[in-house]
Amino acid sequence: MEFFPATDGPLPEIDPSRPHPARIYDYGLGGKNHFAADRAVADQVIANMPTARTVARENRKFLGRAVRFLVAEAGIRQFLDIGAGLPTTENVHEVAQRTDPTARIVYADNDPLVRPPGRNTRRAARCAAVR
Repeated sequence: MEFFPATDGPLPEIDPSRPHPARIYDYGLGGKNHFAADRAVADQVIANMPTARTVARENRKFLGRAVRFLVAEAGIRQFLDIGAGLPTTENVHEVAQRTDPTARIVYADNDPLVRPPGRNTRRAARCAAVR
């Protein structure tokens, strides 16, 4: 399976001065795909909800546990990750293919801003990305 880029026009430019939900979430996870505007909003959220960072990290841990269970215990070998967002640690393909290298994953997201960084990370074998 190979990655297929969108064919419906040019990708939008990233405006680092405008916060973006995917980058705010990435910051909450301790990732590196964010800018000052994203950090400022995330810090406001964390100031109002101190557990926000923990919630984001626990959400990611649950995803990993669920994928591992589905591969190892339920025999699932094909995944569709809808609303995949920015790639971060423990992406679905990393977790699934660690258990079974033949697992196949399709990442889907309708937000064109989350696609450019995902192009390189999701070039793993047996993965595709669509918009």
